[in-house]
Amino acid sequence: MSISLPLISGWQSDRRFWALHFWLPLLVACLLLLTLENSSLDLWLADQWFALEGGQWAWRDHWVSYDLIHHHGKQLIIAIGLTALSLIIASLFKARVRCWRMPMSYLLTTMALVPALIATFKRISPVHCPWDMLRYGGDQAYLRTFDHQFVPTEFGHCFPAGHASGGFILLAMYFAALPFVKRPVGFLLPGVLIGWTFALGQQSRGAHFLSHDVWTLTICWFGALGMFLLFRPGRWPRPIATLAVPTQSAILSVESDDGSEEAWSAGKGTACKTA
Repeated sequence: MSISLPLISGWQSDRRFWALHFWLPLLVACLLLLTLENSSLDLWLADQWFALEGGQWAWRDHWVSYDLIHHHGKQLIIAIGLTALSLIIASLFKARVRCWRMPMSYLLTTMALVPALIATFKRISPVHCPWDMLRYGGDQAYLRTFDHQFVPTEFGHCFPAGHASGGFILLAMYFAALPFVKRPVGFLLPGVLIGWTFALGQQSRGAHFLSHDVWTLTICWFGALGMFLLFRPGRWPRPIATLAVPTQSAILSVESDDGSEEAWSAGKGTACKTA
């Protein structure tokens, strides 16, 4: 018979991991957010959108920005979440997809919790949308983000960007693939492309300033990173090459990634083993 031998991923964080995934993003985020907070870049970009739409938020209810990007965009994120859930359920019954259980559990949990955290904070946020500003035909004066007093209020609720969080949280796909793929950078593309599509769609409607989306991107990145570490990726199971063994009861000694030997029972249908 032949079986697929299981091994834990053996992934471990190192200095390079922390430099590329924590310190460098933190530095870039701080520089961007400080620049946006202390400059007129938010207003300048919103001015361009407003002028492009003829001095009004003409795209606020446009079928592309609202129906396609906003409404159907939510359905896309729900579909991705349901796909992850389906793989988790399938992993309970199918040995072939058992190794997907932990990465998909991490992805689904992160997709649920981080946007929920952002949505909860929005409910007490006093920051207004561009369409609320006197500058753009509304009735509210413009204030920089941290000129506001962050206390529970019935007004505002436009910061951080909620819709974009559904796209940016797909950056978690990168971390889900990191223990298993040599070059996982391609898994950043869904989060980057869908996230900025959602972000620009909302900016074109007058729903958010650029800084709102950069804050959301920052929260999603570090939220995905934190959840990744909480899920202990070094103990996620992965399959290795299929080998032939004489009997189902044979005990195979295999060398793991850290050089130690581990004994595995070649049970029927076992493709992955949760450590």
